[in-house]
Amino acid sequence: MRSTGHAYLPALDGLRAASILLVMLSHAWLGEIIPGGLGVTVFFFISGFIITRLMLSEHARDGGIDIQAFYLRRLFRLMPALYVFVAVGAISLWLSGAPVPWQDVAAALFYFSNYWNICDCFDSSVMASPLSITWSLAVEEHYYFVFPLLFAVLAPRGAWLTRVIVGALFAVLAWRIWLASGMDAQTLSGKRIYMGTDTRVDSIFYGAAFSLLTTDRPGLRALLGRPAVFAAGIALMLATLLYRDPFFRETLRFSLQGIALALMFQYLVFGQNLFSRILASRPLVHVGLISYSLYLYHWLVFVLLDTWIPDWPLALRIGLLGGLSFGAAHLSWRYVERIGLVLRDRMRGRGHAPAPR
Repeated sequence: MRSTGHAYLPALDGLRAASILLVMLSHAWLGEIIPGGLGVTVFFFISGFIITRLMLSEHARDGGIDIQAFYLRRLFRLMPALYVFVAVGAISLWLSGAPVPWQDVAAALFYFSNYWNICDCFDSSVMASPLSITWSLAVEEHYYFVFPLLFAVLAPRGAWLTRVIVGALFAVLAWRIWLASGMDAQTLSGKRIYMGTDTRVDSIFYGAAFSLLTTDRPGLRALLGRPAVFAAGIALMLATLLYRDPFFRETLRFSLQGIALALMFQYLVFGQNLFSRILASRPLVHVGLISYSLYLYHWLVFVLLDTWIPDWPLALRIGLLGGLSFGAAHLSWRYVERIGLVLRDRMRGRGHAPAPR
């Protein structure tokens, strides 16, 4: 199995920036008009694409996948910032007069916070839990637990990996439809389908499928890079946002958004056009680089502002949310995340494939 390599793609960081900005704006008391959930879906797609791209490159270079090194790289990349964030979140709860539920801390650190959210187990007796934002990290980690093993077994078998992933896309859609069919209106609009790994992991698989299907297929990449295909992806994405039927939103919406992203991705990330140049601009690339910390800390800042100053003017609250979130994210990136990146890069020096930035 060959690979196209893993050259750095600045527009990919720009797309990450667009994703986190969608999430932030939605949480900035603008959730009725800003589709923050779409930002999470884009994050999932990017994660699937990056991890698969790197594994394809490692497999082509070394003839296999070093599973232990993969998990160590993920550990160094994710855990330092998460540990510090959880500590800061716990201190913030204590300063606000709220209890520090150690079950919530465990849910965040051991990656079961998505199902902890689904059962409404996060303590909200005084304020919304600042740790509940880790639900999407749990979905990604559950994927990371399984996918490297799946890749190692199936990658040497030619097209079988792609077939299994495409089959998984249909299986998750069928599972969502089956679950949604048995839900009443209130349950349907809840967290079960939106946050469950079993119901959302296909958003990551779409990114993996895109990487697998386009690797070493220049004709397909050229087709997907056409403006008409990009326009079709935009139209499909807008349709998923405008059609508000609850059953559709909990079932087909996520699948169609994955297809829409696949139609748009080549043009946005690999193309030479106005959109890709905007995404590759230095400001957006920087936001993309700190997007992990920004995702964590913007929710903590939102919870504190919404608890302490809920009646302040909206514009002032939004300004404080932006300023404090970016400040905290920058500090986390510079003094916490980069420690893990240094350790990860030392592994790279020992011959391991690099992890995503």
